[in-house]
Amino acid sequence: MDISPVGDTTYAWGESVVWDDRRERLYLVDCLGGTLHWLDGGEGEVHGFALSSMPTGVVPTEDGRLLVVVDEGLVAVDPDARTEELVARYPDELGGRANDACADLDGHVITGRLNLGPAEGSSWWWSATDGWRLVDPDISNTNGPAVVDLDGTPTLLIGDTSADYYAYDYEPSTGAVGPRRVFGAVGDLDGHPDGATVDAEGGYWTALVGGGQLARFTVDGLDTTIPLPTADPTDVTFGGPGLDRLFVTAIDGPLYVVDGLGVTGRPEPRARLAT
Repeated sequence: MDISPVGDTTYAWGESVVWDDRRERLYLVDCLGGTLHWLDGGEGEVHGFALSSMPTGVVPTEDGRLLVVVDEGLVAVDPDARTEELVARYPDELGGRANDACADLDGHVITGRLNLGPAEGSSWWWSATDGWRLVDPDISNTNGPAVVDLDGTPTLLIGDTSADYYAYDYEPSTGAVGPRRVFGAVGDLDGHPDGATVDAEGGYWTALVGGGQLARFTVDGLDTTIPLPTADPTDVTFGGPGLDRLFVTAIDGPLYVVDGLGVTGRPEPRARLAT
């Protein structure tokens, strides 16, 4: 296994890294810089431009654009045309702005409240046809959402930076969830839950910010940890043409890539914007 920086670009607050398998392009944001960046093929020249406000979650869409979480709400971004279009404002009940985001396997979006410290927060489901629905009223800071089929059951995974990673039985057509349960307990690990991704076997790879490591959880619990050359990893995604490279963003550092894991990812689910 080899861990190395990708290029020599340093990001003040790298986040929300995601691989677009159609374009073979890696996207990430610099939250403090308010910028979206991308690397074609996951290497080489870094492209980017400034968005209207701080970007956090980034989700590929079915029409080839990106759905990006910003201060105002969810916006559709065309990186090549450098355009940004408001798609949905946040519900008043969210009480602020959202943080990380993902699409489920049916094109709906999961996101939730951004809090930089422990505070009241919640997680939400959004659909282009049905709007916003509450998922969990007690998630301080939503991070690493993902939907995966575990043992034949659609399952929603959500990390709370102030607590653990949780799992819920999930009904994608309505966003309804069953009782939450701890999926990835971090109390005995260094760091706090941040961004996450799912591999082809259903393993849940997580960045433990402040802990300098990645952790992989399965239905059987903690599977492995990987130390990193940064104290503050923020997000992870599988990328590259074979989805066999694990990219890692960090605070005040470069983009990293982990090669030789012997594990592959899955194509990132896409949000559906058309009504």
